[in-house]
Amino acid sequence: MADTLPSKNYQNLLAVKDKRFNVAALSQYHLSIYISDASFKVSCVNPTTTQCLLLETYSLAYGRGQRRMQAIEQLYQDHPLLVARNWSAVTLCIGNQQYTLIPKKFFQQRKLADYLDFTCPIGSNTIKHFTHSSLNLAVVFAMDPLLLNWFQGTYEQIQLHTIHQASSLIEGTLSYLRGNRPSLLPKVMVFVEAKHIHITSIQKSKLLYYNRFEYTSSDEFLHYMLIVMHTLQLDPSFHEVILGGSISKGSIAYRKARNYIRKLTLSGRPPYLKFRSIFNKEILTTHLDVLSTNLCHQAR
Repeated sequence: MADTLPSKNYQNLLAVKDKRFNVAALSQYHLSIYISDASFKVSCVNPTTTQCLLLETYSLAYGRGQRRMQAIEQLYQDHPLLVARNWSAVTLCIGNQQYTLIPKKFFQQRKLADYLDFTCPIGSNTIKHFTHSSLNLAVVFAMDPLLLNWFQGTYEQIQLHTIHQASSLIEGTLSYLRGNRPSLLPKVMVFVEAKHIHITSIQKSKLLYYNRFEYTSSDEFLHYMLIVMHTLQLDPSFHEVILGGSISKGSIAYRKARNYIRKLTLSGRPPYLKFRSIFNKEILTTHLDVLSTNLCHQAR
C-alpha cells in the first residue's frame, strides 16, 4: 500500500508576488503577518519605495490554542521565506474582540489589565498595547501567549512589533482618506469581513470613532452602520460612507445600505502603497488590514 501524504492543517487561498520581489533584499523589506481565529495573512512592503511585493492568505484548520500553533508551524515548515531571519522589520497583527481604545491622557501602562477587564474577559492571555502618537490614544489588547512566545522565538533576531487589527484599520483609514479627496467633513469607512464589520470615522486627522461588530444578516449590517452615524450625529443623506472588504455592489448588504445612505461608495486601491497590475482592486480592498500594518510601524 502506498504511503499517504499527511493532511495539511492550512489551506492556501491567495498568493500574489511581484516579479521584482528579491529574496536577497529581505533586509530592505517589512514583513506583516495578520492572524485571527482561523485566518493567516502575509504581506511584504518595501518601505523605501512603498511598493507592495507580496500578498498571501491562508485558512487555518483550527482557530485557537495548541492546534492553531501546530497549523502555523506546519505552514512555516512549508514556507522557507517566512522563517527568514533578515527582514528589516516584522509586525504581527492580531484580530480578536479583546481590545479597547484609551485616550492618551487617561493611559497608564500599569493599568492595562484594568482597561481590558472592564470590557472583556482576559483569562490567561498576554496583554499588549500600541500607542497612536498622532491620534493621542492607545489600543490595549489581549493575545494568546502561545502565539506571542512562538513568534518572538521565531524572529528573535528581529524586533517583533505586535499590534491589534484595530490599530491597522485606524491608521489605514486615516491614510486612505488623506490620499483620496481630503475633506473637512467627517467620513465613515466600513471594513467588511464574513462575520464582522469594522466602522471607523475620521474628521481631518482626528479619530471620531472605531468599533468592531459581529453581524449575522444584512439587516444587522445596516443597523450597525446607521446607529453609529446616529451616535456621531452624521446625516446618512449627506455624509459619505466608504465600504471596503468583502462586499460588492451586487451584494444584498450593499443594495440595502444604498437605500438609506446617499453617498455610499466602494473603496479603491490603498493610496499609501504602490501595486503592479497583478494586484487587482478586489484583492486589495479585502486585505486592507494586513496592507496597513506597516503604517503602524511608521506611526510609532
